[in-house]
Amino acid sequence: MYVLGTLLLFVSCQSDEQEAEEALLQVNDVILMKALDSYRNFKSTKQPSMTLKSPKANQVTKEFKMLYSRGTVGVVPNSDPYNDGPNSGCEGFYDLQFVVDGGGIGSLIGKFSVRNLACVDMDGNFVSPLYGWITAANGDVIHTMLVNVTPDMDNLNFATYHYEIIGGSEGGRFENASGYIDIYGDTTANPFDFVGGGEITY
Repeated sequence: MYVLGTLLLFVSCQSDEQEAEEALLQVNDVILMKALDSYRNFKSTKQPSMTLKSPKANQVTKEFKMLYSRGTVGVVPNSDPYNDGPNSGCEGFYDLQFVVDGGGIGSLIGKFSVRNLACVDMDGNFVSPLYGWITAANGDVIHTMLVNVTPDMDNLNFATYHYEIIGGSEGGRFENASGYIDIYGDTTANPFDFVGGGEITY
C-alpha cells in the first residue's frame, strides 16, 4: 500500500510538472508573437560603441555575403547571459530572453553559427539591446548589435534588419572589427531563411 501511494504521488507530481511546463510554453508562445512584433519594428535607443584598431594597424575592408542561412526564434527562460556583452543576462526583466539561433555559410568565414539575444518583458517588449554573435568555422567571433529594421512595404512579413559590427572575440581576426551586416527575411516563419551581406573592416 505504501508503494502504491508513493507511485501515485510520483505520477501526480509528474503530471503537475508537465502541466506547468505546458502552461509556460503557451505563455511563451504568446510572448513570442509579441516579441516578434517588437523585433520587426525594432529601433535601438543605444548607439553602438565602436572600438577601432590603432592607426598603425593594417586594416582592410572586405565585402561579406551570407551564401546560405537559416534560423529559429523563441522566447525562453534566461539561461545564457551575454557572454561578451555589457550585461550579465536578463535578471530583473522577468528572466526571459528573445533568442535567435541559426547558422549558414558566408564569405570570409565559411560555415558559421549565429545567436542573437535580447531581454524581453511579459508583453514581449525589448528591454535591452539585441546583441549578436556570429561564430566562424575557425572559432573567431564577430559581435553585432541590431540598430534598426526597415519593413518591406511590398510584403510586410519581410524586413531588412540592420546590424552594426562592434568588434569580435579577443585575439581573433575580428577583435576590433567594424562595419555592418544587413539581413533580409520573414520572421513570421519559424524556422526562417534569410539572405544578407555587408562590409567588415578588420
